[in-house]
Amino acid sequence: MDKTITWISLLLIVTGVAGVFLTYSGVSKTFEHGMNAVSALLLLMGVLMLPGGLLRGGPPKVSVKQVVIVGIVVFTVSAALAGAAVVGYGPFRLLYGTGPAVGESPIKVFVSIVPGSWDPRQTENYVPKDIKVVLAINHTVVWSNDEDLDVAHTVTHDGGLFDSGLFGKGETYKYSFAREGLYTYHCVPHPWMRGSVEVVSIPPEQVNEILRRLNVTTTS
Repeated sequence: MDKTITWISLLLIVTGVAGVFLTYSGVSKTFEHGMNAVSALLLLMGVLMLPGGLLRGGPPKVSVKQVVIVGIVVFTVSAALAGAAVVGYGPFRLLYGTGPAVGESPIKVFVSIVPGSWDPRQTENYVPKDIKVVLAINHTVVWSNDEDLDVAHTVTHDGGLFDSGLFGKGETYKYSFAREGLYTYHCVPHPWMRGSVEVVSIPPEQVNEILRRLNVTTTS
């Protein structure tokens, strides 16, 4: 029985570590806190149970075949973790940061989550659905939940760059884009809701001229 406890504790530790890794591997922030809590609980239970199992029953006995299998698994996992660390994947993204910091743009673009967006039969949800913004002019986008009912939505980048988490009726989410590119996003609980933001840049002199014509002043 003590050896069984050892095996169970090892399984809990592995499961807990895997849960922590998955939390930072592109999983939506909508579920991040729950996954963190469950993974930490499993990991803690495994760590607390392992000493008892080892002291009372000793390390579990394994055959030569099992040693080979475990060795292959350990090597594969180690190689995967090393690769993830090199490219900054999963929890290793914390070592690389989340990209360049950028301030809010002098002009903001507003996207409305219109009433009835929760209904898959409704074709309009993010309005406007596809927008284009210019760096240093209007690269800050504000999404507002304008539902009539008390329904929560998210603004979640398909690649995990940004995620609003659930925000309810009357609430807003704001994000400032820092690089050129096409950014597609969706709503986690309502995946038929999809939109995109195309970010472009123009020469600084053109930026200044546009802002001057619009009579917009900047703090920089």
